[in-house]
Amino acid sequence: MMSRPKLTISTRALVCQDNDLRGEIYVGAGTVLHPQCRVWATGGSIMFGSGNIVEENAVIINRGPEALIIGDNNVFEVGSVMEGMKIGNRNTLEVKAHVKPGTWLGDECVIGTVCSTNENEVLPDRTVIYGTRGERRIYTGSRVNQATVHTRHLEYLMLMLPKFNHARTSS
Repeated sequence: MMSRPKLTISTRALVCQDNDLRGEIYVGAGTVLHPQCRVWATGGSIMFGSGNIVEENAVIINRGPEALIIGDNNVFEVGSVMEGMKIGNRNTLEVKAHVKPGTWLGDECVIGTVCSTNENEVLPDRTVIYGTRGERRIYTGSRVNQATVHTRHLEYLMLMLPKFNHARTSS
């Protein structure tokens, strides 16, 4: 029999019940964990900052002894996998993206659809991995509009998800 997770959930966060949570997990204000996501703190704890979105079938795993720190305003899209050691702020893991074990993501990185990092690498801020061959570049444009879209996405989720899903509370 699996033990219950040790959850600490901010009063302004939304954690749906129909998901698979294991270990010690802290969920910061404004963070949303959709139904059917998996967050497994099988080694150290997992600590979410504020305003993160973890979509359906996304997987976040911490097998290492240290805490996995997830910054603010990150998006883990459907089917993405995060096994890295640390992730900064305003990153996007697109559909079926994979951040492999030991990897550190800076701020404002994008791991494209079905793309992955290497194991044990450090991605500098604004790194974009894209294309069928996992090409890389540093984004130099403005991401001002992205912050507005993210805020509106969170507002919509906070409004709609509770209408169709039960929410968890801290344990």
